[in-house]
Amino acid sequence: MAPTSSLRLSDLDALQQQLEPEGRLEGKGQLCTLVSDESNAEGLIALSQDPEGGLGRARLAIAYEDESFGRALMERYGAHIISRQISLLPMNLNLTTWLLIVRMVVSGGHYIAPALARSRPMLSAINGFSTMPGGDAIDNPQPLTALTPREAEVLGMLASGQPNKIIAGQLNLSEHTVKLHIHRIIGKLGVSNRTEAAIWFHRHGGH
Repeated sequence: MAPTSSLRLSDLDALQQQLEPEGRLEGKGQLCTLVSDESNAEGLIALSQDPEGGLGRARLAIAYEDESFGRALMERYGAHIISRQISLLPMNLNLTTWLLIVRMVVSGGHYIAPALARSRPMLSAINGFSTMPGGDAIDNPQPLTALTPREAEVLGMLASGQPNKIIAGQLNLSEHTVKLHIHRIIGKLGVSNRTEAAIWFHRHGGH
């Protein structure tokens, strides 16, 4: 499917009827990005967990209106949302910001709203331990100074590929302040730059 093309389907059943192997849509071409609403969120997550689900490498996103719904998704499916890089898009943003985020997701970025970055799966990855599938915590073999809640938010957004401008806008900070937070994060993690900080995040529970 050409990047400028779009197709609206009523539900996941309609999607699955048209899906071919490797994430292609019958008569349309490659599925590049799929955005689901709240009613199809859990179905999309389940489909993305199925190796034969047919989604291929499509970028996935869930648009939600109620923040408690997003938090519930992170608490229940956080590890998979992070590893599969399923973006969670709040609908209470102004249109310009929302379209910028969608453009970032379509281009290969991963977005999780700052409010959801405080959830346990994200903070577990950031603050030095990760969660096993059975729910048991394991110590990080490299103990690190805990980040502040704000630094944790910035790292989570940085690791999902968001530029300083969007991080600043979402957290109501200046870009200069975001740069200062990133500088402190880099120092605490013992890495050299933001890329290495993002790699550290994904290696310690964010993947």
